[in-house]
Amino acid sequence: MKIKLILTINMLLAFSFYSTFSIAYDEIQIYDYGINKAGQFGLEMHSNYVIAGRKKPDYLGELPPDGSLAFTAEFSYGLTDQLELGLYVPMSVDTKSNATMVDNAKIRMKWLNAKNSEFFYGLNGEIGVVPKRYSNQPIGMEIRPILGHYDENWLIAFNPTIEMDLTGNDQVPVFSPALKVTHQFIDNINVGFEHYADVGQFSQFATGNQQNHTTYLVSDISIDNYRVHIGVGHGWTEVSDSWMLKIILGGIPIGELFNPNRR
Repeated sequence: MKIKLILTINMLLAFSFYSTFSIAYDEIQIYDYGINKAGQFGLEMHSNYVIAGRKKPDYLGELPPDGSLAFTAEFSYGLTDQLELGLYVPMSVDTKSNATMVDNAKIRMKWLNAKNSEFFYGLNGEIGVVPKRYSNQPIGMEIRPILGHYDENWLIAFNPTIEMDLTGNDQVPVFSPALKVTHQFIDNINVGFEHYADVGQFSQFATGNQQNHTTYLVSDISIDNYRVHIGVGHGWTEVSDSWMLKIILGGIPIGELFNPNRR
């Protein structure tokens, strides 16, 4: 009953916006100590909704983020206990034609050492093809260091991420650090915050209001093998979207289909 309720809530949140809003791109998360075991398949579904954001496009052909909704399926597979392969498949709907589309894809490889909870560390690399309506450059990459600490009460995770376009004339790395701090509120429920920043290119960081800073109030809920992450975010600068909602549903049954002995 609990599992059915979680799945139902996620689907209702998704389809309640289907006929009204256009679709945004990608997922919003901070990598912590989580990783698949060797031979284990995983699936997470990411949903992001821009409640209030930028209404004017930055370039010809861009879809402005205001009122946009994203659905991204993240498939993963544990090559070893410390090495994981992942595939993101973003989905979108053209509200004018009611056509459902796959917005290209990106792949990732994550290495993580989380045996010592006092200090876990790792590195995630991604490369992907992005539609014109979400990026002026079609191919991009990301290098994401993973650092943090966890115990039965606290989780602290820091991702000092480096992003870069692989096409065009402006192939300068951008620094986008992100921090997560949560505390166990009650059994199986952690509450805290996440902060995402984009401070600009390494050649010259942006100043003041031209940096992107968004803070989310987040909750992580565990029910058996299932995980639900909910966050409400607020942007603090001129270039940030004002209000965001994000939901991540993990432990979706496809993992059990490929791993019948999973517990």
